[in-house]
Amino acid sequence: MRYVAIDFETANNDPISACSVGLAKMDDGKVVDSYYTLINPPSSYFSPMNISIHGIRPEQVADAPTFETVWPDMLMFIGDDLLIAHNAPFDIGILRAMLNWYGLPIPSIRYTCTVRISRKVWPELPSHKLTDLSRHFGFDYQAHHALEDAVNCALVFHKACPCPTETEAVEYLMEKGIRFQRMTGGLAPLEPPPQQGGFLL
Repeated sequence: MRYVAIDFETANNDPISACSVGLAKMDDGKVVDSYYTLINPPSSYFSPMNISIHGIRPEQVADAPTFETVWPDMLMFIGDDLLIAHNAPFDIGILRAMLNWYGLPIPSIRYTCTVRISRKVWPELPSHKLTDLSRHFGFDYQAHHALEDAVNCALVFHKACPCPTETEAVEYLMEKGIRFQRMTGGLAPLEPPPQQGGFLL
């Protein structure tokens, strides 16, 4: 089964403040490709709290491309694959907000959330943060780096849903009450969005 995990880091609490993005493509249980870039957000304001979390500062993105510039590469990387995120309301919400800000069309991308999946598959675990799941399963992980987050999100999904085909994954997850969603036609949140960014890590 092939899919792409996505993670954004943001400059502040505004959903159009993406300052980096990581994408990891998984195929047959292995990461086969990756994409990472810093992003120059529309506003130059970086909140001290966000800087303390991901370490990205305004001067580091001053010469970085805008989201509008990197989106074609991102879209090509994702292709027709399923998109997954750890706390999808945050990352998919950022993606949608950035597309709207730049007046770009919303693609018909299917997506799902590994937070929801992990809660259904491993209800006995005390925490479903990406950091704790990665530690639990022995994954090598540097938190709050967009590419590292994307890679570990992909690994968590494979651990939770080791199905060889997407059809089997759909059936398996439906049994647990989880359906894939699409961005097109509105974005129904999978769960209430976080109060302070996407830091369910």
